[in-house]
Amino acid sequence: MDSLFSNLFLALEARIESSVPLIKGVYPELSQTENYNGNPSVWPCAFLDFTNLTYSELTGFVQAASGELQCRMVFLVTNANGSSFLDTPTALSHYEAELKLHQALQGWTDGTIAPLTRIGVSTEDRDDAFRVRVLTYSLNFHESPLPAVTSEIEKPPLELLS
Repeated sequence: MDSLFSNLFLALEARIESSVPLIKGVYPELSQTENYNGNPSVWPCAFLDFTNLTYSELTGFVQAASGELQCRMVFLVTNANGSSFLDTPTALSHYEAELKLHQALQGWTDGTIAPLTRIGVSTEDRDDAFRVRVLTYSLNFHESPLPAVTSEIEKPPLELLS
């Protein structure tokens, strides 16, 4: 894959899955919680998105990018049958998952981005059975254009006159 975001997502997914076993799934953010009906067994999970990116020109068409990595940690607030709310120990375990996620991401880099730095945490105001905590990290990197397509023309042999 050539996209920085595709490769970054895969690296983050591997990092979170290996470092935070309390999180049962890592997915690209596609508004799943706004368009979902049901009660799957993959909660809690994290949805990742790269947002609010701005670019500035450096030299040679290299751009400095600055934006945010948003990690939406989503928990179901009802038990498996959907009839009652989670017990306090289970609810508190969600904060433990949040802490482990932060510990896995704070200062992390895959070499293509500057080390991640947390810049905010918020809770979404929702009217459904989900609790969503949004952890936001600064995302900074340099992006270079693809190298120009060139072809080499073979140099003819040197002929010397005698």
